[in-house]
Amino acid sequence: MTAMYYKVRHYQYKNRIGNLKSEAVGVVSGEKHFPIFPGNMIFKPLTKSKPFSTPLYAYAEVFWSTIINEYFMPAPRYELAICEGYEAVNEKYLDYGTTVPMAYKEGESLLNLLEFFRKYPDEKVDIDNYVNYCQMFYDYRDIFEADFLQEHQEMAEQLAMQVLISVLKGDQNYHYENVAFLCDKDGGIISLAPMIDHEFSTYFMFPDDVSRHVYWLMELSKSIRGWEVRPGEYDNFKDPEERKLMEKSATCIHKNLLYIKEHYPQTTEEFLDKAEKLKTALTEASEDFLIRRNMEYPDCADSSAWLIGKARYKDKDEEKASAYEAELYGKGKKLDFRDVSISAINEIKAVISQMEEVLRKRE
Repeated sequence: MTAMYYKVRHYQYKNRIGNLKSEAVGVVSGEKHFPIFPGNMIFKPLTKSKPFSTPLYAYAEVFWSTIINEYFMPAPRYELAICEGYEAVNEKYLDYGTTVPMAYKEGESLLNLLEFFRKYPDEKVDIDNYVNYCQMFYDYRDIFEADFLQEHQEMAEQLAMQVLISVLKGDQNYHYENVAFLCDKDGGIISLAPMIDHEFSTYFMFPDDVSRHVYWLMELSKSIRGWEVRPGEYDNFKDPEERKLMEKSATCIHKNLLYIKEHYPQTTEEFLDKAEKLKTALTEASEDFLIRRNMEYPDCADSSAWLIGKARYKDKDEEKASAYEAELYGKGKKLDFRDVSISAINEIKAVISQMEEVLRKRE
C-alpha cells in the first residue's frame, strides 16, 4: 500500500496559469472557475455554501483517490492544498481545498452523462426528470440499458466498476454529472473518464454529529441490502418531491448491485477480488490507512456552517446569513483524526462485507 500522503501544496492565486471553467455542466446553476497551476494541477476549493462541507471533505478526496488508484483502477491522486488569495477574489470559496491533475490532455474534453443524454437522447433514459441531489443514491439500470452502452461493452464494464466503487466509498453524490466520457478533439468518445470527486463519502460526513453520521451510514447499509421502505419512514422529509427521491434512493443501490451482478459477472468478480484485498489490508495494516492531520490545515468541523454560505451567496439574504452566524459561531468540533480514521476503517470493512453478501448470494 502506498502511504497516504497528507502534505499540503501551497499556491498563490496570482501565480495561476489559467482558470478551468467547470467541465461538469449540470442542472445546478452557476459556473466554477478553478485556477490551474503548472503541471496542469487544478485547485479545487472547499465551498462555503456546499452542504455539510467540513475539512474532512478534502481528506476524503486524498483517502479515496489513493485507495482507488492502488486497489481498483488508475485515478487522479488528490492532495491537500492551500491557494492564498483565492477567497479574497472568490468570496464564496475558501483558500483551503485540494489539488488534482487534470483528467484529460490538451485537445481532449469531458462529457458527463447528463450532457451526453441531452445531446444523444435515448428513450430508455428519462434525462429530463434527472435531479442533482447531494444526499441520494442513483439508479443506474436505465443508463446501462441505453443503446450506446449496450453497443460499447468495454465502457459499460468500466461504468459497472465505477458504480461498484461508488457504493464501496459510500458516495452520497454519485449523480449523473459525476460520471463522464473522455472525448477527443472532434468530440468522439474515447473511454469513460477516471473517477473524480470523492468528498461526499459517508464515512467522513458529520464528524461533529454522531447521530446524523449513524443515520446516513444506516441509509447506505439499507440501500445496499435492499430493505423495503416502511410506510411513513420518510415522513420527516416534508417536501413531497424530496420524500419521493429518498424513498427511491433507499433501495436503488441493491437494484444496481443485482443488475451488475447479472449483466457484468466478470466485472463483479474482479471488484470482489480487489475489495477483499482491500479489506484484508484494512485489517492487517490499518495504520497505513490512518488520516494524518496536517498542522497547516483546518482541524475543526461544523457540518451546519454551510447554511451561512448558502444564505449569503446563493439566497443573497444577509439577514438570514447573520442570524446563522450568530447561531452557529463557535459550534465547530475539533477533529480527532485517529478516531475518525478507525471509525471509517471499521465502517468500510462492514460495507465491503454487505456488498459481498449481496454480490455472492445465489438467487
